[in-house]
Amino acid sequence: MADLDPGWLDSLKRYEFLSSQWLEEFHAVSARLGSDQIGIEPAVKLNQVVSGCPFQAEPLRAYLSTVSGYLEIGIGEIENPDLTVALDYETAKLLFVDLDPRRAVEAFLGGKVLVTGDMTKLLGLAQALASRGPGDPLGEALKAITS
Repeated sequence: MADLDPGWLDSLKRYEFLSSQWLEEFHAVSARLGSDQIGIEPAVKLNQVVSGCPFQAEPLRAYLSTVSGYLEIGIGEIENPDLTVALDYETAKLLFVDLDPRRAVEAFLGGKVLVTGDMTKLLGLAQALASRGPGDPLGEALKAITS
């Protein structure tokens, strides 16, 4: 994977995780990085119900899919998901932006993440994201756009 220009990362605007502005920035960053930088396996379709979002009172329904071979995130629900995850905003941010496997396990064991469906798909996704390692372009970009 190519190194990222730190100046480009510093120029990105920061938004609340999963807000409409954050999603727009995520899509722009994904397009700039290209599919080789955001490619991910295994194939998983995941719906999220995120409570406690700072930008809206009701729980946010969002999806994450890697069926296309790269990471897609959006608002709403995906049809026929492999699993649905219910969690609070801070835990969602921890799991999908910080990509810290140790803290992810703590969140699961602490009951902060409720999973309905194929838990093995979630574990595979978590392992794939965590294995990308420090300096990964996608991980660095996610951190750069998240306030």
